[in-house]
Amino acid sequence: MELNENGLAHNDDYFWKMLVLDCPQADGPISAKVQVTQPQGFKQTLTTEDVHWSDGKAHVRILYPLIDEGRYDPSHGNWNGAWEMGEYHFSVLLRAGDDEIARDEMTLDPHGFFPSDRMIISIDAHPQIIECATRQLLYTDEPEAVFMIRIRRHRVTCCNVEVDVTARQDNQRLAGPWCFRLDNEWQQQTFPIDGLATGEYWLRIRVHNDGEPVGPYCIRKFWKQVSEETTPEVVELAGYPQVMVDDWAFEKADGVQFVPDTMEKKPDAPLISLTEPHEEEMIGLHSLAWNEQQQRYECVYRQSAGRVERQDTAEKREHLKMLLISEDGEHWEKPRLGLVDYDGSSENNILRDDRNNPSASEREERHDIEHAQFRFYDPETDGPVNIDNVFIASGKGYFPFQCNSLNLKEAKTAARAEAGAAKGLRGDGLGVMPTTESAATDPDTFRPRPGEHWPFEKRGDLYLVLTREALFYLGVGMDLRHTTESIRCHVEETDRKRLLYYFRPGAPAYPPHGAVYDNMHLCLRCLGVVWTDDGINYHRQFVLAPDAYDRIGSQFYDMGILQKFDTQGDAAGRPVLNKSRGKINQAFPKRSLYLGTTLLHWGIEQTQAPELIWTRDLLHFHRFTNRRRSLIENGTGGTYNHGQIRDSYKYYETNGEWWYYYCAVNTRHNGYSVMGRIQDMDDYRLSRPNHADAPYFDTWEGCMVDGKQTKYLPAIARCQPYRMAHAEPQDIRGTLTSRPIRVDGETLKLNAATQPGGFVMVQIENERGDPVLDEPFRFEGDD
Repeated sequence: MELNENGLAHNDDYFWKMLVLDCPQADGPISAKVQVTQPQGFKQTLTTEDVHWSDGKAHVRILYPLIDEGRYDPSHGNWNGAWEMGEYHFSVLLRAGDDEIARDEMTLDPHGFFPSDRMIISIDAHPQIIECATRQLLYTDEPEAVFMIRIRRHRVTCCNVEVDVTARQDNQRLAGPWCFRLDNEWQQQTFPIDGLATGEYWLRIRVHNDGEPVGPYCIRKFWKQVSEETTPEVVELAGYPQVMVDDWAFEKADGVQFVPDTMEKKPDAPLISLTEPHEEEMIGLHSLAWNEQQQRYECVYRQSAGRVERQDTAEKREHLKMLLISEDGEHWEKPRLGLVDYDGSSENNILRDDRNNPSASEREERHDIEHAQFRFYDPETDGPVNIDNVFIASGKGYFPFQCNSLNLKEAKTAARAEAGAAKGLRGDGLGVMPTTESAATDPDTFRPRPGEHWPFEKRGDLYLVLTREALFYLGVGMDLRHTTESIRCHVEETDRKRLLYYFRPGAPAYPPHGAVYDNMHLCLRCLGVVWTDDGINYHRQFVLAPDAYDRIGSQFYDMGILQKFDTQGDAAGRPVLNKSRGKINQAFPKRSLYLGTTLLHWGIEQTQAPELIWTRDLLHFHRFTNRRRSLIENGTGGTYNHGQIRDSYKYYETNGEWWYYYCAVNTRHNGYSVMGRIQDMDDYRLSRPNHADAPYFDTWEGCMVDGKQTKYLPAIARCQPYRMAHAEPQDIRGTLTSRPIRVDGETLKLNAATQPGGFVMVQIENERGDPVLDEPFRFEGDD
């Protein structure tokens, strides 16, 4: 049996389907009973007499719009670049009168509904006539949720649908039903969610015909997480500033609003212009310091990659360290040092070539590859776990997959061949390959697969594997067991030896949130955390996700806690701090407030910028709402930082200022792949066909030129210390009344700036509410 071409919506008929099966000729009319099981498991039974026989085949016409693209479930432990979408199953029974004359079955893979490139694009299915999604993919503190719905433009002009809300795989309605007559205009529906428990929930959409439901349910998933954060009875400052980001430290906030600040780009230009033959297109800061002897600022920079046309000579540049100098921190120059020869000349600013001078971490990597041994932890023979030596190895890093004792090279080679042969898949996905199962099946043998993240305790050259299942799998999904690419941030809470790892779960990129031209068009990335206090037991929850104050298509790319430059935080951290190979590794003692940023990725626009976030327990993170803005704002079109601003969470304190380092990118996010990977126009069209769907696409030639001029250059933004947010009156006057505060020491400092004629007045009260100061302290100015 087969489904006719027009059944896949290759013409204007998106509702009716034609099933064709072998059938002997019969006297009289033929009727059909069709049973359909859709990917989400719902079953429908249809009967029809719209059956026509021709040349030994019966053509069965049914009203069945294919609006269910699939399950969008994570592929547990075996990620290959696509969601688990399930399949349709059609079963047809033909009768002539009371006699059965034919029966047949077929399955239909929803992956065939989508265009594809190096990964299967699981959004914007060809047969889909409905565009629908909740405004947020994750809800935490919100009492209500909102979904958006309309017809898919250019496919059908209108249709009627019914929508309700259920828990996952549950028929009990929690909200709805609502009936809509859809056209091209957005319609919205609000429904309460404050009583829902933590978990996955479904919108169910079904087409109506003459008032009756027909065809499958279209499922749109969203998630709820109940917040367990509490407010304190006493605020413990403990020497750390309480930046005015919200009312957490206050019993009352009358007529006051909390507002984010932006940093000043100074200078409003990158530190470096690419003028030297040894410089690549992707530059990063290595160190920044004041040289007291020379009375100048010195910036050491390095580079990571460049244009694909220079890849054959990249190895001789990737270990170089170069110097910039400045007397005022605004005007920088490249001194001619005469230290390192490059292409026959030492008249350059190269400080050193580290090709033959590996760092301590690089030497440890090489040692591990040769000597590391692995086995599963046994509490009876191994004793207690030493949390100081516990870490999680990143699924895209060298460790443990390259270690000789695991002998995974053969498996990797076989996996590449297997993936390359897979129909419709190139298998590279997010940068790792699925592995074969031909290795030993002994359950006591540690056989990690690329893309898995495992926890270890280091005991010399022996690494104890602390769990029997990987903590994460590389892939998409909101089950808190999958992460897109690496762990993005690793934080140690040093007082109680808690280890926290922040990663990126991904929700389905249902239209209108998704962009098929995005580099990760399979999902919308949010942030989650896994943490442990003992190395054995791990806990998980969501951290942040885009909300209704964000642009459509927003997602989170990175995150980190603010720290001083050239440190890993306020504390030194454990001996194995850097072995987790995360994007950023940090260590802090307990604070009353941690400031950080998340790198917001606007998927539709393909631009990025950091935004201030904060937390008090490293588990519950917060953002501003309607007053939200970027910590460092993108430049205008054509400027050095128009496309992306990627911060490194590090500030250098000098002359009463914070200098905040960031990497400025002049082009959109997917410009990098053109600059660093695309050889020519034919290669571009073939490997990135979805770029043509971008709203800013003009011509292939134009996008090629734009991508090839991509540059990642270091720059500095500035502010006075801790002035990243403030409290201000909503009108003329406002009052803040704090909770009881415990202060270590004899002084309480106020960091504030007032406008001309404005002032801040402070009174201190004891626990009985009596004034402590003879008269309120009045503050004016900027100090």
